[in-house]
Amino acid sequence: MTSPHAKAKAYPLTRPSVKRYLSNPQLLLRPSIRLKTSLYTLTVAIIVLVILALNVVTSPPKVPEDVNTVPSHDTPADTTEGKDVAKGKDAHLVDEEIQRSFEEPDFALLSGAQPSEIGCDIPLEGEDKGVLMFIGIFSAADKKGRRDLYREVILPDFPPDMFTVKFILGTPAYPENPVSQEAVARSMLLSKVEAEMEEHGDMVMLPMIDNIDLGKTHEYFKWVAKHYAGEGRVKGRPRFVMKADDDTILVMPNLISGFKDLDCSTNVYWGTSAGRSHYFGDYFRGLAYAMSWPLVSWIGNADMPLAHIIKIEDARTGQWLRHLDPVTDPVKRIDMGWTMGDWNQLDVTTETVGLHWCKLDEWVREQHARLLQIWSEADRPYTPEMGVDPRLSVKKGKQTPEEAQKEHQRQKELGWDVGGNIE
Repeated sequence: MTSPHAKAKAYPLTRPSVKRYLSNPQLLLRPSIRLKTSLYTLTVAIIVLVILALNVVTSPPKVPEDVNTVPSHDTPADTTEGKDVAKGKDAHLVDEEIQRSFEEPDFALLSGAQPSEIGCDIPLEGEDKGVLMFIGIFSAADKKGRRDLYREVILPDFPPDMFTVKFILGTPAYPENPVSQEAVARSMLLSKVEAEMEEHGDMVMLPMIDNIDLGKTHEYFKWVAKHYAGEGRVKGRPRFVMKADDDTILVMPNLISGFKDLDCSTNVYWGTSAGRSHYFGDYFRGLAYAMSWPLVSWIGNADMPLAHIIKIEDARTGQWLRHLDPVTDPVKRIDMGWTMGDWNQLDVTTETVGLHWCKLDEWVREQHARLLQIWSEADRPYTPEMGVDPRLSVKKGKQTPEEAQKEHQRQKELGWDVGGNIE
């Protein structure tokens, strides 16, 4: 037995070995060990909290609410896959698969309500009247100057009781660093766009990253189809829907004369094949083309996979239409030929329907003034009632202009016309 008067031994000054801790667990309860353990635990907790905080800060911001009312649905651009495509990364699609997607039919298109089942009961008068045409001019968030120019020079030509004209935008791409000067600039740009939309009311922002190769055209048709969806007559619904570039000038009187007598319940596909590529089959060039309501509703309501909506937007539209049943849903193709095209390749007359490649603002003003001058010299008022007989435009469009022939020859010499690719 230990004597009560025996002197207590102090803890050794040296740290016990690991082996001793294992054989004597009670040593862990020593005050110095408890303090160190607490400090270690607190340090680890702080590190974990810092990592979590950094993860929240660096995570991609949420997609802002649309500043226009649009249907709530996902798009390929909302996925990582879509963003990779926007950056030109096609790791998920090899060239053969892309090419095959332009040839094979899409199940969503084949299985949905077909155009002949949709119909087109759209009056142009009365309380539930629609419009002759909805024109979507493809734009971008930072192109306000071009939009203002069109508002001043081009859009006043189009009577609002016959046309609904909107600029079609996507959202700007996200910067790689969400906490950067680029991110601040993006937020400021979106604020300006929202203010512009409230001021003019002529813009639609699609819920997707703005990139034509991401399927913007399909997203546009989807928006139109959903926006004017409904049983029976829907006020404001268009008989025809056009997609146009923001460097195209459309000749208003000839649009009216070309569409006013067409039956919108038939599958009308209108545009120009002049100057197109033969690589992707039959389609109308993307400078401006139109379809009747049943076709737009059919396409816009089809939930197609990414492979069938990306790349070469005008060729995509032609590909979708090629797979309609030719018996129950024949397509009426109206090819305006060389009455539409790049302004420096055309013989511009009163039969002309559209001038493309107006890249510079001064070219927009010059070419619009040129049109008005030509119509004035022909003693033909530039008014909705004075459009040229569309049959004259179609006939004129079959004649290849001299400047277009020169351009074709130049492209051949440059090696662009591979195997008769260019028309």
